[in-house]
Amino acid sequence: MTLKMMKLLKISLFSLMVMLSSFSLKAQLLPTNLEITVLDEKGNIQPGASVKIYESEEDYKNDKNAINTGKTDEKGKIKFKKLKTQAYFVKAVKGDLNNDDGANQTSILVEKKTNKVNIIIEGFGTLKH
Repeated sequence: MTLKMMKLLKISLFSLMVMLSSFSLKAQLLPTNLEITVLDEKGNIQPGASVKIYESEEDYKNDKNAINTGKTDEKGKIKFKKLKTQAYFVKAVKGDLNNDDGANQTSILVEKKTNKVNIIIEGFGTLKH
C-alpha cells in the first residue's frame, strides 16, 4: 500500500467515525417532545392555563398520577420534553374552562420530534351554536 493510499484510508476512516458519532449525538439532541397550545372555543389563546399529561385514560379520568404538569406561557403554549413514543391524555383548565367534553388524547407521538397539539377548553357559561 502506498503512503498516499494509507493517508486516504485514514481520512476515510476518520470521516466515517465523525459521521457515526454525529448520528449518535443527533439522536441524543432530538428527544420526543409534546407542545400543547390551549385555546378557547373562539380560538383565543389561553395563557396561564394549567395543563397535566397522563399515560393512561384511567389516570386521566381519576386525575391522578400525572406524569407532568405546568402552565401555558403568554402564547398559550406549554412544552413537555423527553417523552415516550406513545399517546397521552391531556387535562387543561383555566378558571371555569376545561377540555372535559372535548379532545383529550394525543395521537402516538412521533419519535425525536416536537409533536404539536391544540387543546380547546370551554365552560358551562358559553353559548353553543
